[in-house]
Amino acid sequence: MRKWGGAQWLWTRYVMALAFLVVLLVGGHLLHLQVLGEGAKDAETVDISGRQRMLSQRIAGLAQHLKDPVERSSYEASLLDALEVFENSHALLLERSVDFPSAHKVYALGSEYGLDAQVQAFADDVRAAVAIAAGEPEQIKLIRKIEMAALAPLLLELDNAVKAFASDAELRLAGLERLQKVALFLALGLLALEGLFIFWPAHRSVMSALRAAEGRSKQLEQRNNELGQMTLQLEHSAHHDQLTGLANRKKLHADLKARLKTGAKREQRLCVMHVDLDRFKEINDTLGHPVGDAVLRRAAEIMKSRFRKGDLVARVGGDEFVIVANISDGASTKEEARSIAERMIARIREPMIIDGNKCMVGASVGYVIVEDDSGDCDRLIADADIALYEAKRAGRGIAVAFGPNMRSEIEKRYALIRDLERAIDNNEFVPFLQPKVAFSDGRVQGFEVLSRWNHPQRGVLLPGDFIDLAEETGLITAIDQQAVLGGLDALVELRSQGYDVPTLAVNASASSLRSGDYVSDFNMALAMRGLTPEDIRIEFVENTVIADDSDKALEVLRELTAAGFKIDIDDFGTGYASLSMLSRLHLSGLKIDRELVNDLDQHKSMQVVEAIVGLAKGMELEVIAEGVETPTQFAKLKAAGCDTAQGFGIGEPISVADTISWLDAYSAQPYGAVG
Repeated sequence: MRKWGGAQWLWTRYVMALAFLVVLLVGGHLLHLQVLGEGAKDAETVDISGRQRMLSQRIAGLAQHLKDPVERSSYEASLLDALEVFENSHALLLERSVDFPSAHKVYALGSEYGLDAQVQAFADDVRAAVAIAAGEPEQIKLIRKIEMAALAPLLLELDNAVKAFASDAELRLAGLERLQKVALFLALGLLALEGLFIFWPAHRSVMSALRAAEGRSKQLEQRNNELGQMTLQLEHSAHHDQLTGLANRKKLHADLKARLKTGAKREQRLCVMHVDLDRFKEINDTLGHPVGDAVLRRAAEIMKSRFRKGDLVARVGGDEFVIVANISDGASTKEEARSIAERMIARIREPMIIDGNKCMVGASVGYVIVEDDSGDCDRLIADADIALYEAKRAGRGIAVAFGPNMRSEIEKRYALIRDLERAIDNNEFVPFLQPKVAFSDGRVQGFEVLSRWNHPQRGVLLPGDFIDLAEETGLITAIDQQAVLGGLDALVELRSQGYDVPTLAVNASASSLRSGDYVSDFNMALAMRGLTPEDIRIEFVENTVIADDSDKALEVLRELTAAGFKIDIDDFGTGYASLSMLSRLHLSGLKIDRELVNDLDQHKSMQVVEAIVGLAKGMELEVIAEGVETPTQFAKLKAAGCDTAQGFGIGEPISVADTISWLDAYSAQPYGAVG
């Protein structure tokens, strides 16, 4: 009985030990499944967070198309879809961030500087921009705000979120792995105790349990290996671009910081190049994104082939790349960098045959040579980007080295942009009027309204101080509008005081002519002031319109003619307007450029003027000569058959108040006395 009882107790101990072992093994298995599940979930979270950066850039890029009424209908749905995905992903990440302490701090709920607040503000700005009509100043301001947010604060916080998620995921995974090891050690320890205290009666059971434990141990090891491979894949995905296989922005920053910390090799200097593909958008728009992706991969291969194995080529945007390379140190360092960049540009410029399509792209490069190892990573990339901007502004397809003066020029540029925006909001652009008189009898034919900036600190500024930047940033439309409306009010005022002003000439910029609401807005402004299209002459410079029937500007010019406006080509004779364009538009006049008038003493210039007059008379067009400053010029142009004179010899551009004084003084002299 006691023997049975002893055996029973021994068996009971064995069963209990086996039960404990089973519990540990099952718990370890469940823990392993949890490790895999949490790892996969964390990987998904990091991937979604990473995609948020690309979505923010895509949203900012699509928002640019809201300004153009023609492109808006094509891009608005894509913009809203991208915004919806962006917000849904943000909501999911916000929910999961509770389990990620570092990431949760980045979101900073309730803080106006946290990622959550920035994402909400970004989304609100996008929807507000969609709700506003294309080309409205408020919309343009919102789009610029969206672009700046996507380029700096929002992108930075999204990068911080990705880093935080990845860091917390690594900590969580390490903790689970430690717990997994503890469970395994407990299981092995229990097996050892069974071997010592159960003895021979339980020998077979113990050996069987050990064999089972050994099998499970191998399975755990295999699962651990699989988890390690998954970790390596996640690590690779976190630091490389999926499309091209190049390093991404995260790896670029880490690599460049490491190089700056360790210093370049002896007799070598670091060079940071920022590369942007030219005409890539045309490939995407005309041949589709699959072909565009193939072009990006081909360009990436070309860049990698141009540099040594130790150099880094990274894709940091849609068609933007950054290269970190070692260049020989010496007197010809910059020349060597330029030579490498130019050879790469030439190689990229060669035709690419993709799926039977001949793709022609180019490249612009900005580069900076690291002067010492104390350089800042972000500052170097920014300097290369500034040099890239200068390369694109200089005509694209070239390589430009960063110079210290470039940063100050960029800062001045942004300061002027902010000043222009403020000036538009404060209605600081005022009309100045320049008279136009008839060559035949000197009678006033009208005035041309010219925009002047009534700057509160710098006084009255001429268009040369701001017009180029206004056109580049799209602010020219709002400036034109203020000047035109002020000119219309001036015309009404002059006529109400009894002055005979037959017409008012206004200048139309290329962006204004490509606005879908230009004609209707102009007609409404005239109707509100009791004016008609017959009171207005619209001037556009010869270089504004290219000979293409699909150009929106040509369509708007035809609508203006049909509505009764007189249309004149300004600066005629120095641009590239074709005769075919003259035949396709119902023009009222040609305005001879001042450069030709200044050179009337040259026989060839006089011949050109006479040819223009002959062409205009044959087409029954009025000929206006601008830049008339001397009696000799007046006499020659009159003899050549010109109809209307304009220039400092007649009168300078002046304010509305001074225009009244000029009219009073001019009416007191005989009409034939001009010139």
